[in-house]
Order: sequence, then C-alpha cells, then structure tokens
Amino acid sequence: MNLSDFLRSEQFHKPFVAVLGHPVGHSLSPMIHNASLEEHQIEATYHAIDCPEHQWVHVTKLLASPSCLGANITLPLKQKIMDYLDKNEESAREIGAVNTVVPEYGGEGVITGNAETGDRHSSRQGSRRVLSGYNTDAFGFIKPLEQRRGITCATVLGSGGASRAVNYALSVHGIETIYLVSRRVGDSKTNDSADPGLNSRTLKKTHIKPVSYSDFLEAVKQSQLIVNTTPLGMYPQVAHTPFPEEALPFLDGKICYDIIYNPLETKFMADAKKHGAEIISGLDMFIYQAAKAFELWFSKPMPVERVRKLILDHVTQSKS
Repeated sequence: MNLSDFLRSEQFHKPFVAVLGHPVGHSLSPMIHNASLEEHQIEATYHAIDCPEHQWVHVTKLLASPSCLGANITLPLKQKIMDYLDKNEESAREIGAVNTVVPEYGGEGVITGNAETGDRHSSRQGSRRVLSGYNTDAFGFIKPLEQRRGITCATVLGSGGASRAVNYALSVHGIETIYLVSRRVGDSKTNDSADPGLNSRTLKKTHIKPVSYSDFLEAVKQSQLIVNTTPLGMYPQVAHTPFPEEALPFLDGKICYDIIYNPLETKFMADAKKHGAEIISGLDMFIYQAAKAFELWFSKPMPVERVRKLILDHVTQSKS
C-alpha cells in the first residue's frame, strides 16, 4: 500500500508501526515485527508503506498521528527523514542517516501502545509529542563481531548509505584503518560521496583510505575483515558479486561479511568460503537492527530466535 492510500484507510486510525521507503514490497520487516507484537500481546499492526518521492510531503502527517507508535525508514528516505524530526540521537547524526523513528512525549519515554497500560494518553495530556531519530543499523552490524578480537584493519566495499553505518560501527569497535572501496574514487564530481561519513567526529579516530576497485588488492591483503555493503548479489541477481576473482586467493583466514541476507549465502560469501575465509551473512545484522528498533519503541525484547526461524523458513520456501 502506498502512503496516500494508507492515510485514507482504516488502518491509519488504529495503532500501527510501519516501514517507509520505496520500494518496500519485498520487506520482511512486517513479518518479524508483527510476530514480535503478537509475542508481547501489543495491540498494534506493522505495515510496509510504499513512499515514492512525490508522496514524501505526506510523511509528516503519518508520523504526527497519535496512532503511529514508531517507524522504520529505508531507502531512499534514511537521510531525508532527518529533516522531518524534532531531534536525532548521536549515532544517527554521526552516520548522517536515520532508520528508526521513535515518538516520545515530553521526555517521559517511548509510547508502548500495550493494551495492559490502559489509556496510553491519560498520563501525558499537555505534553508535546517529539519525534526522535535513531540509527540501529550500526548496532545490528557490529553484533556478530563483538566477540572477535584482533581486527585492526577492514576493507569496506561500497560507498552508499549502508557503508556509513558500517564505517561508524567499525570505528566505535576500535578498527584502526578502513579501506573504503568505491567506483567513484577519483571522480572530483562525486568524491564526497565516495567516502561517506568522513566528517563524523567518531570516524576521525579511524584512518580511512578511499581506494578504487582497480587498485584495492593491497587493501585486501592488509585487512582481517572484508565487508560488502553493495547490493551486488542480492536476490534475484544472485549470480553477481562485488569481489574480483583474481583477489579471492587472498581471502584465506580472513572474515568476509556480506550485509545482504537474501540469499543467506551470496556468491561473494560462497567464493570466500571456498578460499578459506570465515563468512558472516547479513541475517544477524537484519535481526539485531530490528530488535533494537523494537526495544526503542516498546521497551521489550524482540523474540530473536522465533524471528530467525521465521526468516529462515521464508527464505527456504522462496527457493522451493
């Protein structure tokens, strides 16, 4: 359903959470968040709302509604949405993107929408509704790496919005050097977007070296961790990979992390595993960024293992 249609629907007047972006028809967020709402018996529904550019003007109406208990934000709105919010927390400002909007009232905490709380507005009359922006992508990305030690250098493939959160998370995690690989390096017209986040206070603690795909072999040799933040290899274009074949022999003993979660094993990951690398899929990142958002909205934990099974079952069924 697109944004205009949703605003005219009955669902708009009932408690809801939503993911906003374009396109969003493929999103698995409604499946996992509705399961989580059900788990905690929260009377609300999570919707995927398509928001093409000509409908962005209606975003304020959606978020301002008392029925809106929160929102996830995906492409291409992660940066634009910041202009619609009252405030953005530190990591969102540092990354320059928001993926989670949390409605709050006068500093009294997150709206829960839980039926057990009774009239959720009764104790907040006269207080102002504030929309706060968060970025949970960085939290979700770093979760699988938290227990791994000895990573001082990483190569990040891609310079789009996703790499902003990855670079930030790696810097907070203590990575000393990040080689940022982009096709746009060296292009004076686009070089600012080839090294996203370099103005970040946090990232200034990390040595970031933009390099092109044509000469990044040395970066791979120096790195313990290789991260793909490009969409290459995402379903349905599963035969694609961002990693050149001639560089594969240098992946032995390294960690290769693809933030794509569909398919669960991309061509980049399969190739890396064949050449002796440890691989991490984007499934954990997807689950943990969602879990953090759910916690921000409702102060309750997402049932992570139930959610993981739902996704795995869905992906398996899609293949059959």
